[in-house]
Amino acid sequence: MNLLLFCLLCLALLLSSNSSSHAATSPKPNVVILLADDLGWSDISHHPGGSIKTPNIDRLFKQGVELRQFMGWCVCSPTRAMLLTSRHPFRVGTGPEVNGELAKEETTLAEAFKANGYKTGVFGKWHNGEDPDTPEFHRAFDEAWKAEPQRKYVATGIGVNEHGFDEAWIYYGGGPDYFARRAPKTNAGPPRWWHNREHRPQDTGYTQDLITQHATEFIREHRSEPFFCYVPFQIVHEPYQAKESDLAKVDFSITDPTARSYAAMVQALDQSVADILAELDKNGLRENTIVVFSSDNGATKAGCNLPLRGGKHSLFEGGIRLPTAIHWPNGGLTGGTPWDGFCGALDLFPTLISMIDGEMPKTRPLDGKDLWPALKTRGQSPVESYYFVWHGQDVLRTPQWKLHRGMERFELYDVQSDESETTNVAATHPDVVKVLTAKMDAWVDSLGAALSHRPAPLKYHAVPAAEGDVLEVTVTVTPKATAKDQLVIPIATWVGFLEATDWVEFDIATATDSLREGFFYSPFKNNPSGTTDVLFRPRNCLDQYGREQALGPPNQGKTGTWEHRIIGLCTAAPGPLGQHGLVFTGAKAGTFKVYLDNLRLRRLDGSTSPIWINAKDTRIKKIKDTTAFTGISVRSVSASALQ
Repeated sequence: MNLLLFCLLCLALLLSSNSSSHAATSPKPNVVILLADDLGWSDISHHPGGSIKTPNIDRLFKQGVELRQFMGWCVCSPTRAMLLTSRHPFRVGTGPEVNGELAKEETTLAEAFKANGYKTGVFGKWHNGEDPDTPEFHRAFDEAWKAEPQRKYVATGIGVNEHGFDEAWIYYGGGPDYFARRAPKTNAGPPRWWHNREHRPQDTGYTQDLITQHATEFIREHRSEPFFCYVPFQIVHEPYQAKESDLAKVDFSITDPTARSYAAMVQALDQSVADILAELDKNGLRENTIVVFSSDNGATKAGCNLPLRGGKHSLFEGGIRLPTAIHWPNGGLTGGTPWDGFCGALDLFPTLISMIDGEMPKTRPLDGKDLWPALKTRGQSPVESYYFVWHGQDVLRTPQWKLHRGMERFELYDVQSDESETTNVAATHPDVVKVLTAKMDAWVDSLGAALSHRPAPLKYHAVPAAEGDVLEVTVTVTPKATAKDQLVIPIATWVGFLEATDWVEFDIATATDSLREGFFYSPFKNNPSGTTDVLFRPRNCLDQYGREQALGPPNQGKTGTWEHRIIGLCTAAPGPLGQHGLVFTGAKAGTFKVYLDNLRLRRLDGSTSPIWINAKDTRIKKIKDTTAFTGISVRSVSASALQ
């Protein structure tokens, strides 16, 4: 071997050794999740449906990989819970509505990163739990509501730091005023802005600016160690409040005040994304940082979801399919080529831990899948289906199909060829409807979902067991009453928290001389306007026999006999379900004499929570006669009174 060849060989071995050594010691990638709030599919100019310019977000989509089939929920809290836990919202006490306290027993993405040696931070709107229980917040609450001393703060929050975050600048709640960080419109109550467990009512400024400031400070402070930075923005959630400096940048052709504010807020979001990415660039971190951008649900009517149908509060694609991109130069996620693999917020937890070559912590069973093997090759996604529930319907989404199921109807869309969901093909594909319905029912069984628009499964049926005290309610409907007249008689209150797996059950009967139909039980709430909001609305809540409660169906069998009913309460979950009553309509003149007993919630684990069991549970105020309803009486009697 000549000398030159020998030297070249030694150099190659040295370079190989150095390369191996560098690879073995190269740092773990950082992770930044940027989650917009209520941002629609075409609220970004990368999607050609809207008119607001978002050059910085567009650049991220063009630099990285767009996930064009990325699913969330149609409202805020459930998507955030899915992202953090990789578990269906119903399993973690949130959804289909917003709110719900994420239990300490749930393992979060932040805890997983922390266990893998990462510093963890969260900056923005939490909306997965209430304010922490601290003396300072109690005092602030009492001071804010001193004009209403009957209002008491019920401490339920454990605080975001308990979920694995080292550093947190957080607003607890939904859509606060952007300057006061209180409830919008009324600006009532204390500001709900916190630094870790320190209540920060003294902070001033625009919430979006504060979020961006603290997120960039976190990146700067931890630039020499791996970090996980979760930024759940509040923008562009209502109220539509923009800074004057941002409004001045909006195209003058947009003259509507709401549209101008909305555009200014979207552009403020775009600038926040630019500022956070610039901080990564400034510290030489961009190449080895995984950046995920998405939204928590589709836009309201103020935004743009085109060409997708629907938006926030809808299970059409515009409500649940989210503008999403992921960028990681060192991992090969570059080039702007979209990936059409079916996936969503449920899958981020296992995917990101896989991407950092981390160890998955012990968790409760996950619903999400590890996308990394498919994503890095742009191969086929392992995700088979996503399941959603919202106000009188449930939906199953697969890579090709979307099945909507209501009380009496099915809608089927081929979302591969009809992403705008314009053509219902259920009638021409009954085989697909059958297969997807079975998959839906498998989800329902797995979750224990107490669907309001479907009859309760046979396993929940029971025989009536009225005994001891029962409630007797008497009402006379006058000839002047009409079918539109409605009377709600409160009978009980319940202090507790409803989940999507809860059923309400009760025994009910009518006297032999009573009108048989035109009444029903329902939870309700009184609105500040003086109106009453009854939960069991038309085309929603069914009992186990498939009878729509709002129609006031008669008991099965003859009058004078008890019947047991059970109804799913998923449509109202999660949240308090404080007021309960009987609802009477004026469809037919005559007298009702109705009996009720054993009103209670049945939990997924088989336990029950009493609402009205005996006389001590009665909560009733005297109700005055009206032209439609008279002779109103509520009292407890012996069950034998029905005989």
